[in-house]
Amino acid sequence: MKKRGIFSVLLLALSTLFAAQANTDLGTAYELVIAENSLAEAETNTASSVSVITEQQIGTYNAQSTAELVGKAIGVSFNSVGSLGSLQSVVIRGATSSKNLIYLDGVLLSSAHDGTVDLSSIPISIIDRIEVVKSGPGNLGRTNAIGGMVNIITKRGQQSETPFSLTIENGSFLPLSYGTSNTHHWLSLLDSQKLDLTYTNDGLLASVGGLTAQNAYTYNDSAALRDNAQVYEAHGAVNFTSNLSDKLQFTTQNLVTYKNLGVPGNLAFGLTPDDYQNDLVASTSNTIELSEVSSTLETLTAYLHYAYGQTFYHDADYQDSTHSKHKASAQLKGIWNLGQSYTLNTDLLYSLDYVDSTDVGQNTRHTISTSANGSIYLLDGTLSLHPSLNVAYLSDLRTLSPNASLGAIYTPMKDLDLKATISYAENVPSFSQLYWPFMGNPNLKTEKGLNGELGLSGTLDNLSYESTLFGRNIFNDIGYDSSWIPQNIAHSVYLGTEQTLSMELSKLINFQVSYLYNKSYDISGGKTFSDNVEVANIRKHTAKGSLFFKLNRFESVFSAEYLGRTSSLESAFLLNVSMNMQITETVSAYLALDNLLNTEYELSSGYPMPGTKIRIGGKLLF
Repeated sequence: MKKRGIFSVLLLALSTLFAAQANTDLGTAYELVIAENSLAEAETNTASSVSVITEQQIGTYNAQSTAELVGKAIGVSFNSVGSLGSLQSVVIRGATSSKNLIYLDGVLLSSAHDGTVDLSSIPISIIDRIEVVKSGPGNLGRTNAIGGMVNIITKRGQQSETPFSLTIENGSFLPLSYGTSNTHHWLSLLDSQKLDLTYTNDGLLASVGGLTAQNAYTYNDSAALRDNAQVYEAHGAVNFTSNLSDKLQFTTQNLVTYKNLGVPGNLAFGLTPDDYQNDLVASTSNTIELSEVSSTLETLTAYLHYAYGQTFYHDADYQDSTHSKHKASAQLKGIWNLGQSYTLNTDLLYSLDYVDSTDVGQNTRHTISTSANGSIYLLDGTLSLHPSLNVAYLSDLRTLSPNASLGAIYTPMKDLDLKATISYAENVPSFSQLYWPFMGNPNLKTEKGLNGELGLSGTLDNLSYESTLFGRNIFNDIGYDSSWIPQNIAHSVYLGTEQTLSMELSKLINFQVSYLYNKSYDISGGKTFSDNVEVANIRKHTAKGSLFFKLNRFESVFSAEYLGRTSSLESAFLLNVSMNMQITETVSAYLALDNLLNTEYELSSGYPMPGTKIRIGGKLLF
């Protein structure tokens, strides 16, 4: 039986653009059928709303950071407290970072310390693709999120005649005048540098690199330079896959990132020229996969993961602080063969979060969870149901936390899919919310969220269209009272739609455009829908578009983005350009123009983002 899943419009646009290249597995968030050949297993089919940023897109966009790549998906944005190297966290359909789950190669990174993940700690150079799940469990299956999930998949070692690759980049700001004397900062022409060296061969990928950036762009009506915003970062990664036998495979994936950065501070409260911060993140994930275990157990996989993170903050006015975070997990996952019409995945997971913080103290959380998810195919495959259930026990809160979802896909005709999902998820308080001195609340309850979605996707000749209606109800939400103490006092509802269109204009040119309408209602403290009070810092309107062009050795993308205003942020229109040239078989170069219109904007209130930046880079294979 052939089963057809949901076509992502982003995948369709890029598969058209790179039609001359060989097809590769573009994701496991759903089943994709090309020329009647399934590139992903049926058990990963899902009705969840998913966007995939492919390897080809990553190379075409030449984005500066992982957060910028994630933000290319419609319905997804990111917060940033400054420029390159600063803390960057994802926002999905209005749900802030603590309500979203971040995975690296399917392993949860989100820490019990603060519930967030700094995406700037994951270098672009090691990323193969990114899957953004905006509703339901997606291919991760074992849990849901109140907001959404981001799964970052790293590269694997490939056989190559040129196993080494060296990538370099220089980023420049125009030396604009600032101050009363109209001084120019000519070092802005050498503001940032990146370097990455990668080796790949016989299942091994090893990468080392780093970046340095002063982030000394002119801001505040050309009155001053950005102060104390520099970053020095180094990273290394080793991924290795080996087939120990015909049925046994071993994989290890390892990453270390270290950052030393200044702390620019919020302009509303004054800059912090004498403060600085050190961040260290190290993780290792190891997998043993046994296939064809029995006639009913298709695959049995064991995962072992450990991550260590430390943040040291030097505060010149108050006292220093250190936050050490340990996260370990062990998981056993089974994929069951139940015939043509049924698929089933089960897993058992144990995880440990241990935090030793000068502010929060020493805290431990043991989590034991079990889950089951699968698919049921009816009406000769034209209708499929995708249920999932997860139950977790958390030791420090002594509570059971359930998550559940149900998705359905109906295919009434070729190249047309109708889908629906409903999901329930919980988010337990972080250690910082519970125990921060004078600003914690040990009596906090679990946040709860209910998501629903209706959508359709279809293709007609060179045209692809996807439409989604969604709703989200977050209750028992953690907000802050007049004394800035967290309380379960917030309640919000989101209703919106996403529309995405892509079209091939010719063999050389295609485009994609998308629009998000996200209407929010703050119904906390006795307010009702009729009061029409919107949730703070939620953009009601967002639009994105990309125009791809390819000719012989050249390929380029013009991408535009409109960010609607919020209660604290002004609207902004951003235009970026990236142009790539293949000089020889082993040498390529690119030119990227960020914020071409030199728009003044903020992603987090009080932290101005850069104006126009010119980046020139290249890659050498040897």
